[in-house]
Amino acid sequence: MASFWTSALTSATAALDAGVLRAIERRLRPPRRTLPDDARPRLLELAAAYGDDRLFQRGPEPGPVTARRRGAGPEGSTRWDLTLASDYRPLLATYRDEHARYRENHTIHARHYTLPPVGAADAGPDLAGADRAAYRPSGRPVIIALHGWGAGPYWMSERVLGVAGWLRGGVEVVAMQLPLHGKRAPAGRGPSGALVLGPHLARTNEVMGQAISDARALAAHLRGHGAPSVAVVGMSLGGYLASLWARLDPDLAFAVALVPAVDLGELIWGGGSNIDFQRDALRAGVDGDLVGRVFAGHSPLAAPVRLRPDQLAVLAGEGDRITGPAQADRLAAHWGVVAHRFAGGHLAQAGRDTALRAVRRGLREAGHLPARAAAAVATAEPEPSASTGTSTDAEPVVLHGPR
Repeated sequence: MASFWTSALTSATAALDAGVLRAIERRLRPPRRTLPDDARPRLLELAAAYGDDRLFQRGPEPGPVTARRRGAGPEGSTRWDLTLASDYRPLLATYRDEHARYRENHTIHARHYTLPPVGAADAGPDLAGADRAAYRPSGRPVIIALHGWGAGPYWMSERVLGVAGWLRGGVEVVAMQLPLHGKRAPAGRGPSGALVLGPHLARTNEVMGQAISDARALAAHLRGHGAPSVAVVGMSLGGYLASLWARLDPDLAFAVALVPAVDLGELIWGGGSNIDFQRDALRAGVDGDLVGRVFAGHSPLAAPVRLRPDQLAVLAGEGDRITGPAQADRLAAHWGVVAHRFAGGHLAQAGRDTALRAVRRGLREAGHLPARAAAAVATAEPEPSASTGTSTDAEPVVLHGPR
C-alpha cells in the first residue's frame, strides 16, 4: 500500500512540475525571428571567452555591511537584513555597459538568521535576549542558502530552503538573493529572475560569475564576523551555484545541492515548447552542443570538486520534471556520492524533510555540524514585530569589511 501511495505522490508532483515547466518555457521562449547569419561564430566567440575560470577571479575585499534588525525568526533566531556593495566587474567588456544600467543589481541583499552565542542557553533567557538585541558574533557555523530561478523573497527562501531545520541543528543561515532576483531585479524589466536563463547567453554567464563573487563577499564578511566555518546549500539554480562554488573553493565546510541543475545547455535547449526556436537555430548552425559549450565554463561538472565526499550531499526528487532526477544523479556521480531521494517533485517536495534529516545526520557524524549538545538554542519570547517582519531598531548597524 505504501508503494502505491508513493507512486501516486510522485505522479501528482510530476504533473505539477510539468505544468509549471510549460509556463516557464513560454516565459523564456525567445521572440520568433530569424537568427543572424553570424550567430554561430558569435556563440563560438562566447564559448572561447568563458571557457576557463577567469569568470571567477577574486575581486577586492568586500566593503562595509549594513545590518537591519527585522524581528524574531524561527527556532529562537533573529532576522537581520544585510546589504553590501556588489563589486563584480563583468568579464565580457561588451556587457559592462548593460550591467551598469541594472543599478538595483549592484547591491547584495541577504537575510541572516542569527542565534545566541554558544553557551547562551546555559546562561538563561536574559543573556539570550540581550544577544538578540545586537548583531554580534555567535561563534556558530553559518550556511549561505541560495534559492532557485525566479524566487528571491526571504519568506520563500525561509520555507523552501529549510531554514528552521538548519537552525535547530545550531547552525546560522544567510539567505542570499541571487543577481537580478528579488530586490535586485531591475524595475520595469519583468519579475524576479526574468533576465536570467533566457536567450541572452552572455548575461546568464555573467550572472553566474556575479553570484559566486557575491557569495564569496558574504562568506568573507561572515568569517570576519566570527563564523568558524561557512557552508552552502542551494536549490535548483541555487543548487547549480552551490555545486559550482564547491568546484572552485576548498574552504567551504560542506555543500548540499537540492534538486540541482547541472547542465543549463540541456535545460534551455531541450524544452519541448522551443521547437520553433530550435528549428531556426539549427538553420543558423546553432545546436544544443554549442549552447552547452557557451555555458561549459561554469558547469559544476567541468572540473573536479574541491571538497571530500563526506562534505557533499545531493537530493533528488523522483517526481522532478523541471531539472529532473537524472541531473542530480549526474552531479552525485561526479562527486562520488549517492543521491538522497524523496518521492516528491521539484516544487511539491513531499518526503524531502526525511531526506534532509539524513543529510544533516551524515554531516553531523562527519563533524561538519555541531554535536547536539552544542546545538542547543535558548528560546526567548517572540518579539512584537515577528509576525510582520518589520524592523524593531531605529538605526541600522554598519560594520566595516574584513581587515
